[in-house]
Amino acid sequence: MKHEKRDKPRHLVVYDDAPPVAKKRSVVVTILIIVFTAVFLVSAGVLVFELIVNPYVADRNTEEIQSVFSEAMASEESTVSTEPDAQSPETGKADAKAQDDARRVKAVQALQAVNADIGGWLRIENTNINYPVLVPPEDDPEYYLYRNYKKEDSKYGSIFLGVNTTLNGLPLLHGHSMQDGRMFWSLISFGNPEVVKKSPVIQFDTYEEAGDWKIISVFKTNTYSGQGKLFAYTKVPADEDTTSGKREKMQFYYEIMKRSMVDTGVDLHEDDRILLLSTCSYEYEGFRTVVVARKVREGEDAAVDTSKIKENENALFPDVWYASGKAPSYWPEKFEDALVAGKIDWYSGDLYD
Repeated sequence: MKHEKRDKPRHLVVYDDAPPVAKKRSVVVTILIIVFTAVFLVSAGVLVFELIVNPYVADRNTEEIQSVFSEAMASEESTVSTEPDAQSPETGKADAKAQDDARRVKAVQALQAVNADIGGWLRIENTNINYPVLVPPEDDPEYYLYRNYKKEDSKYGSIFLGVNTTLNGLPLLHGHSMQDGRMFWSLISFGNPEVVKKSPVIQFDTYEEAGDWKIISVFKTNTYSGQGKLFAYTKVPADEDTTSGKREKMQFYYEIMKRSMVDTGVDLHEDDRILLLSTCSYEYEGFRTVVVARKVREGEDAAVDTSKIKENENALFPDVWYASGKAPSYWPEKFEDALVAGKIDWYSGDLYD
């Protein structure tokens, strides 16, 4: 019997047509997709936190303290009578103001139960500025730079008192200018006379005294020496009742007034107290916008004639502001010289008679 010849069984061989380089490329692409997805998710999370969560928490905290302040004001209002004396209108008006001032002071004092560092309340009509003012520890003057009034970390920080200044002297208040419109952002636009006309008076009360303050100056200044001569506006002089102290103060006031972008028509003299509000500005790196107001004097009307508010054509800016790279020499160095030269129309004192 003849057997048929059969082929020997062959082993099945599977060939991978993808070259090694292509396989490596595929792995790299997969890794990159994973990495980019992770980066996207993290970035999205950061954006949500920064643009939604952070502002929400900041607004909620602000609303809480504003509510406490409003309730304290309402509580104090219910305990005093502000009706003018029918037999003596002027006396009745003065009494009503004294009672209102006392109410405002007690409202600030009520906030100290929330945080003993709350030393005042700042409000500017027609802006979002309606905040407590914090007094930082002496050994940590920037404690509230990135902390809220609850002492919690916050990129918005707080409005806080500057170093070597006092609430009831010549206070300097710092605050961030957040580009989402919060904190001191609105101050940047106060170089426009039309903006000042809408908000010519600042209300700043402390736990010791209530006060209305008329805006006298809004200026831009540099913090880098390469941009021009520095004005040490943060070195506020002491409010000393001596001839030398008053002269030093008037020189400081002169430096403030000659830089003002607006002429508010409000007068100023050596016995006046001023309030400075400082915030970061963005015209040039390191710039600051500073709004300055003087306290309404005893017996003076707090109203401001806004028709007098106009642009100051001779405002002094840092050198970098000018196309020539050099500020014009319109203003003398000394206040007395500017006064004698007739370049000042806002001084109403008698120190130099």
